[in-house]
Amino acid sequence: MNSIQLKLTKSHIQRANGKYVRTESVKLPNGKNQEIVIFSNDKSLYLGQSPFFGTIIIHESVLNDERLFNYVLLHEMAHKKQWWSYLILPLLLLVLASFVSVIFALSTLIDSIINRNPNQLLTFFVELLVAGVFLVIPCAFSWAMELDAEFQAIKMIGLDSFLYIRNNLKKSSKPGKGYLVIARMTHPTTDITMRCWKWLHRNNVHEG
Repeated sequence: MNSIQLKLTKSHIQRANGKYVRTESVKLPNGKNQEIVIFSNDKSLYLGQSPFFGTIIIHESVLNDERLFNYVLLHEMAHKKQWWSYLILPLLLLVLASFVSVIFALSTLIDSIINRNPNQLLTFFVELLVAGVFLVIPCAFSWAMELDAEFQAIKMIGLDSFLYIRNNLKKSSKPGKGYLVIARMTHPTTDITMRCWKWLHRNNVHEG
């Protein structure tokens, strides 16, 4: 990690109301070393991240649980290797376009009610449909990124360990409703992840 990456990482942590703790070289389950940045935050919404400038940040609380640490680290390392993840940046413009389409749709609906023109309802539904499509595309891309990262972690720690960790995280965390909505839009549930994993490896299961 060079000085520019470290500076950008510290800035990223501060913008999320976190505190930079230290950098550390840790050993992966396969024996290789990986340099990470450790941060602290009393109300952090995430345990790890891999920002677009090629670093990995891990919340200091994760260090107390080896299995959880390995899972979070492997997940974020997978994100770091996703060169195609940069495509999410232009796709985020579709989120803005979705909100604009919703505004236009609501404007059309109001105009239809005021003018008592039912013909405008068709335009309203079309604009609403366009807004939905604009929103689904970046969300689907985010799901693909997350599924790929989860699959990479499962390959190393196993499906049983993955399920154990995810269930413990679900019990220990109590996020707000707003966060849950965003999380569902950008991250598949544990159940969906497991179903996709088993479906992709169904031939291996049958052979076993």
